[in-house]
Amino acid sequence: MVNIELIKEHYLQLLTLLQQEIPLNQSAQAFLDYVLLYKNKFSSAENADNVQQLREFLRGANRFADEFSFSDQNGSQIRDLIKSLYDLLNKTI
Repeated sequence: MVNIELIKEHYLQLLTLLQQEIPLNQSAQAFLDYVLLYKNKFSSAENADNVQQLREFLRGANRFADEFSFSDQNGSQIRDLIKSLYDLLNKTI
């Protein structure tokens, strides 16, 4: 079983990168707003229902991220964190 704190840490890293992206790319604000919708769910990811909802959210986030051209500075890290979070959630149950 994966440490829930690790999931929270990855989520917070994703938020930080997205916040750093906004001054470089204002269109990323919409993606940040979307990711913030699940902040409370990531705070209690140990619940099995939350884990399933978070997996679905990350599938959607991955597709939604494809609509954005993130900066070279943050883009690959943002996509890597989304993938990493999905992989971590798959290991929780």
